[in-house]
Amino acid sequence: METEKPKSNIRKSTASGNNFKLKIFLLGSYQIIMVFLLAYLLIKIWPNNVIENGKKVAEDMVNVLGMCVVPGSETGLLLLVIVAGALGSYIHAATSFVDYVGNKSLVMSWGWWYTLRPFIGAALALVFYFVIRGGLLSTNSGGDNISVFGIAAVAGLVGMFSKQATDKLGEVFNTLFRTKDGGGDDKRKDKLGDKVSVSDKMIPLNKISSFVIEDDKKVSEIKIEELFNLLSDTVTRIPVLVKDNRLKYVIHQSILYKFIFEESINASKNGKLFDVKALTFEDFLKHEGIKQIVSDAIAFVPKDSTILTAKDSMEKIKSCQDVFVTENGSREEEILGWLTNVDITKWLSV
Repeated sequence: METEKPKSNIRKSTASGNNFKLKIFLLGSYQIIMVFLLAYLLIKIWPNNVIENGKKVAEDMVNVLGMCVVPGSETGLLLLVIVAGALGSYIHAATSFVDYVGNKSLVMSWGWWYTLRPFIGAALALVFYFVIRGGLLSTNSGGDNISVFGIAAVAGLVGMFSKQATDKLGEVFNTLFRTKDGGGDDKRKDKLGDKVSVSDKMIPLNKISSFVIEDDKKVSEIKIEELFNLLSDTVTRIPVLVKDNRLKYVIHQSILYKFIFEESINASKNGKLFDVKALTFEDFLKHEGIKQIVSDAIAFVPKDSTILTAKDSMEKIKSCQDVFVTENGSREEEILGWLTNVDITKWLSV
């Protein structure tokens, strides 16, 4: 009789299926426990300021996992950032988890990704917080003046959108530690970038995700939400074009986030209700220092230029990270393509 072998295979298949279901159950249980833990910690360390006779009353210390912390203090803010960053990453991970389980396409090799995601978000939010408080992305302020809601919101967003946050930190690092002559790589001869034309490596116009301002539309009529909705995990910069595909601005995701963040803080300080949907492109351009960055920090080169020429043109302009290719290198011409600082660095390092 040969019926025993199929039965054995069925038993193995059933055992494997039960094992997979158990792993899904454990991951799901971890997600549920994590949200309750993060919510508890957030409530525990959230500042609850009490005002008596016009003065702020010092808050009592709370015990958080064995540490005695005063909510709202510098240490309290650090913990708040960590928890908010973990919460943001939890939202990302939990959403991904239920999507893949619902579609029956979950692969267990991603188990550690779901497990460690909140911890990665917490660490990244903490670094981002240091950058903000250090004055590299925003104005420096003491713990008493900072908007708790604003900093918690940014920490949560950093956790949710870790790729964009990491890209921004990379931009900050490149700006701070860029050498005058580009370092040793620029001194190396016979690099591919010395010979390759920008026309061969640029992102062509038909593949650029851009925002076009119609002739009869004013910037005051454009909602900042329209630009924000164009951003994604892969699209972190938005060229803004006008008639005949001429470039007007380049909006970086980090600048847009910074603008929204600072507007929320200003609204909080003035006791106003913050509504991001009410912000317009005109508000964005009027914000201190923004128009100069999004309009002037752009380089243009002719279509017959090399990658090295594009790099030189970019480095001559303060804070420039984008090079656009036109027929003769004029800003008044239709753009033919686009090279970012990342693209240029890649080709010069080959």
